[in-house]
Amino acid sequence: MCPLFKLHVAGIEFIIPAYGLFACIGLFCIMLFLYNRIDLLKISFKKFLLLILFMGIGVGIGSKFLFILTKIPDIVANFSIRYLLKTIITSGFVFYGGLFGAILGVCVYSKVFKLNVSKTLNMIVPAFPMFHAFGRLGCFFAGCCYGKVASWGFSLESEPGVLRIPIQLIESGCILLILVVLLFVEKRFNGTKKLLPIYLGLYAIIRFILEFYRGDKIRGIWAGLSTSQWVSVLIIVGIIVWKCKTLYYERKVTKDERI
Repeated sequence: MCPLFKLHVAGIEFIIPAYGLFACIGLFCIMLFLYNRIDLLKISFKKFLLLILFMGIGVGIGSKFLFILTKIPDIVANFSIRYLLKTIITSGFVFYGGLFGAILGVCVYSKVFKLNVSKTLNMIVPAFPMFHAFGRLGCFFAGCCYGKVASWGFSLESEPGVLRIPIQLIESGCILLILVVLLFVEKRFNGTKKLLPIYLGLYAIIRFILEFYRGDKIRGIWAGLSTSQWVSVLIIVGIIVWKCKTLYYERKVTKDERI
């Protein structure tokens, strides 16, 4: 792994954090993607920048919040205001928390500027896996979110002789496939199909499976499953319930129309 990239220019050495670099590339890509949809979103450039801001704030708050939830036992055992603040400031980021934070940010943004929440989300959803794929590449180079020890794979900088499953690269590839599926469905159904449940459902299944091959311990383990696996289960159950209710409502409406 290579947590830091070193660049020499005119005798000056620049040190660039790998994760930060890939996060910036991902952010740049989604900004370009969403900028090309300004006309479809029916917003000005100023409102476009505000959209990015709302999503960014949502990501920051959501990802920190879910991470803190996984640390509750530790916080309770060592509780003090100083320790709590230190944990919040120095804690990491949890993807699911950031994702739901971004979704909430888009919903709040749509309400503030009186846009259709469902349509706005539908056009923004492909940006989520686009950013996430680059984020996982950053994880790979930074050496976090690593896989289990195996007879093949890559070694961490801190463990030169230990090979680990490159689960970050595998997940990044899966996320890119989800992105392709979303763009295909969007084009095939001319934007009328809800993309959020498709994205959440596909990713929840993939994340639940890949978590079994993760080797890092800072993930929160409850009853044998990680926090992300429990969230994945809740997402899948929620989508099934939502789909059943939708089908029931559609059949009821069809039956009433026949009468």
